[in-house]
Amino acid sequence: MKYNKKFDKIIDKLSTIDDEECQSILEEVELLSTIYQKKEARLNKIIKLSDKQQMAIIELNEELDSYKNDLEAKVEEEIVKRKEQEEILFEQSKLAAVAEMTDAIAHQWIQPLNILSMSISILKLESQKNGGTSQEEIALFKEKSMAQIQHLVDTLNNFRDFFKPVKVLKEFSASEVVANTITLIQDELTKYHIDLSVHTISDFTIVGNIHEFKHILLNFISNTKYAFLQNGIKDRKITITILGAKKSLEVTDNAGGIPEEMLESLFDMHTSTKGKHGTGVGLYMSTKIAHKHNGTLSATNTQEGAKFTFRLKD
Repeated sequence: MKYNKKFDKIIDKLSTIDDEECQSILEEVELLSTIYQKKEARLNKIIKLSDKQQMAIIELNEELDSYKNDLEAKVEEEIVKRKEQEEILFEQSKLAAVAEMTDAIAHQWIQPLNILSMSISILKLESQKNGGTSQEEIALFKEKSMAQIQHLVDTLNNFRDFFKPVKVLKEFSASEVVANTITLIQDELTKYHIDLSVHTISDFTIVGNIHEFKHILLNFISNTKYAFLQNGIKDRKITITILGAKKSLEVTDNAGGIPEEMLESLFDMHTSTKGKHGTGVGLYMSTKIAHKHNGTLSATNTQEGAKFTFRLKD
């Protein structure tokens, strides 16, 4: 606008001069004034558009910031919910394990209690028949009875350790955790006529909670046991192979394998090989336990059955 006024003053002065040369200059000045006005109008439009665009960008940035804050809040909320759900599921898994272990304790104790009862009856009969009991017979009775009582105590201690919370992580061997797990389920294996063998190619160590780690093997064996029953397998075999070079534990069976459509999602929440009889929590929680012990779980099918593998990460 300032330059337009200057052009107007020049044009007014030149208009008062009656001279051809001045008139020619006047025409050029008027032309320059017209061109300038057009360019100024165009520039004003550009500035206005630019201002609008900048305002639009500012508004969009503010909106994006708002969405970002909302999204972060929602993500944080979902993370909290997920952790709460996992804790609930883990507690449910522990309760289910308590029920299974209580049943296993009952099975473990039945045989030694029956043996003790039978030994007492025999001792009584011998005492009545012979008019007395020799010191040798009493010593033998005591020895056998103490062996059965020790078995009961060992069984109880194993199960107590299984549920005892351990805050300090310790190093344990793969062969140790396998042996301890088999002790817990020995009577179950006998009851269901399952032949379990262990092949230790070479041993390796794991750092963590041995009692918690047992859940992994127990879940593998529990799923295999159900597959034996469901598929009507008579000659039931489970093989645990310890491969120190690969830092892995393999549990293979001849139970017929896992349905192919389930393999990819086998360790996901609510996926169960037991159908309506399962909760879909066992293998999912086994994966969580494996991760806590710096390992991974996988499952594949063999010609005769399934193979579950725990492998330490490099």
